[in-house]
Amino acid sequence: MAPPTRSSPKPKPKPRGLGRKGGTVPPASQAEAAAAAARRSAREWEVWSTWALNTAKVVAHYGFVPLVIAVGVMKSDPRPSLFQLLTPF
Repeated sequence: MAPPTRSSPKPKPKPRGLGRKGGTVPPASQAEAAAAAARRSAREWEVWSTWALNTAKVVAHYGFVPLVIAVGVMKSDPRPSLFQLLTPF
């Protein structure tokens, strides 16, 4: 008996696209595609809004005291020097 030959497996057929010729989406799939796009958009909005709020929180946390000092220096009548502003006496 002859040994079996080693041949490469058949390649998988390529997917044909999204429906009929030309890649058009069937009407039922259009609604599904629109719903999927809406979910992606909502998720992206959630991610960006979370990032923006976290960034605003950090900016407000670390920027409030310097802002108050800057406004106080600009509005004071005898303007103190930076050294006088930062030293406690």
